[in-house]
Amino acid sequence: MSGGHGSHDSTIDSTGAGKEPTTVNTSTDDRRRAPYLVREPHVHAGYDGLIRYCGASLSAPHGPQYIAHYGTGVFDFSVDTFDHDECATLLRMPPKETRDRYRHAARQFIVCVEDFDLSLRALNTGEVIRTVVQSVGSGALYCGRIRSGEYVVGAALPPLRAEAMDLRMNHLANEIRENEFRLGSEHPGGDIPPSPADPGDVNPPSAPRTWSDSGLREQLQTRLFNDWAYSVGPDDLHYAALYRNWSPVHVGDVFDDPQLGRWFTDIAITSRRTLYQDIASRLRSDMSRLRHALRLIIDGPIDRLVLDVQAGALYVHWLQPGSGDFLVGVTLMQDKVWYAEARLRRLVERVRHTLSHVE
Repeated sequence: MSGGHGSHDSTIDSTGAGKEPTTVNTSTDDRRRAPYLVREPHVHAGYDGLIRYCGASLSAPHGPQYIAHYGTGVFDFSVDTFDHDECATLLRMPPKETRDRYRHAARQFIVCVEDFDLSLRALNTGEVIRTVVQSVGSGALYCGRIRSGEYVVGAALPPLRAEAMDLRMNHLANEIRENEFRLGSEHPGGDIPPSPADPGDVNPPSAPRTWSDSGLREQLQTRLFNDWAYSVGPDDLHYAALYRNWSPVHVGDVFDDPQLGRWFTDIAITSRRTLYQDIASRLRSDMSRLRHALRLIIDGPIDRLVLDVQAGALYVHWLQPGSGDFLVGVTLMQDKVWYAEARLRRLVERVRHTLSHVE
């Protein structure tokens, strides 16, 4: 079989290597058991290990259903399970057209990731190593940086598989860096607890430095201050900001805590606060470009964005998908990336409850 753009299509054999088109077993049962491989003509035997790791990742329970590899902006190969029975009720078009759409969207996704990377450079927290976009009703996308200019992009079609896909793609990025290139793990996603659970409240409550819009009612300001005191602390979630209609209304952080002093040896606390506000102020245009880039595969509003850098992460969770109401969260600690987002999720629910009862 021959794919578009001069690519070769095949299944992956038991070792994970791509079969040449002339040796593909074309029985329906075999095609549905094996991941479907599309590889460009320039993809030589040196890529076989990468293909094996990506193919194996598709077999993980509730993991991704599509993985593509790009180097220096060029599509190299992809593996998917779009022909499998589990995808039959999820695809809106035939598998071949779906592959073409994901291939194009994945390349545009990488362009957006590289733009986000440039916008975060001034924070001195390193390069973006993991980006996750989740959409209501349209699943989730993952972009993991392997080396400079080299990425793996993963996709989960149903939204409920987003977390499992995220974890599996983190593992894949680590496998490739460590086993193929003998590089150390960059720890995407941070430490994952054996049994992920709600992290609970910050205890004892912290005393974050806060700012509230002067137009907020006093009762609402008090409730939000309490929400931040039980959510933002020196252990994981270090900064959180509530935006309504794309404008900040309540911001709090613990950057002044002595435990975090080592993270401010190369950048002033006030500068970091200003930079986070600048990044959030560009979100409206950045998200518009991101939605346009992913329009072929995501038609629902985006409700979660994760920009995981080498030292910590920045998260955006929407209160109402498709609106200008959202929370921005930040952790400075790479090992606490999972915990900080779990804490932010809890804060999002607190804020929803507060707004529904006070406004």
